[in-house]
Amino acid sequence: MSYRGKCILCGDAGVGKTSLLARYVDDKFSEEYQQTIGANFLIKEIDLTKIIDQLDLKNPKLKKDIKEKGFKLYFWDIGGQRQSLFANEYYFVQAVGAFVIYDILNPESFNNIDFWITKLTELSGDIPFMIVGNKIDRKQERIILFEKAKEKADKYGVKYIETSAKLNENVNEAFENLSIQIINKLK
Repeated sequence: MSYRGKCILCGDAGVGKTSLLARYVDDKFSEEYQQTIGANFLIKEIDLTKIIDQLDLKNPKLKKDIKEKGFKLYFWDIGGQRQSLFANEYYFVQAVGAFVIYDILNPESFNNIDFWITKLTELSGDIPFMIVGNKIDRKQERIILFEKAKEKADKYGVKYIETSAKLNENVNEAFENLSIQIINKLK
């Protein structure tokens, strides 16, 4: 049996959570916005052959097991409507990793990062997470500067990455990086 875990994507509505997940899992992108109600659920077997040796695992048996058995992450794209979040809080339970995503064109989504991180730590505990600035295909319109977002990530002691689901920029890198963090935390 492979190693498995639940990973959640959270952030305000319209920041591109569904687009990032669709790009990563199915290599698809849609220009049409479809609001996620509740949560969207996808599974991806993570190919760790390229990154397994980057893992700083204390237990050599674990590295060998992961190479042989694989590692599956179940991704939960959580709807970003804060008013209905109470009904969706159980999606956070037993998560092993998370992305907190904002739109580089939307200051409100950036300001709400603190809210999402508070919810995440409250409901999921001390799990690896990354802050993701999405929609860098529209850099010329950006409002939130890279330095400001990096500063926020540094405040929380987490990694920051910028992505474009549309152009498939840094999408695989973001998911691989989070996978490494999750596996490094395995005992």
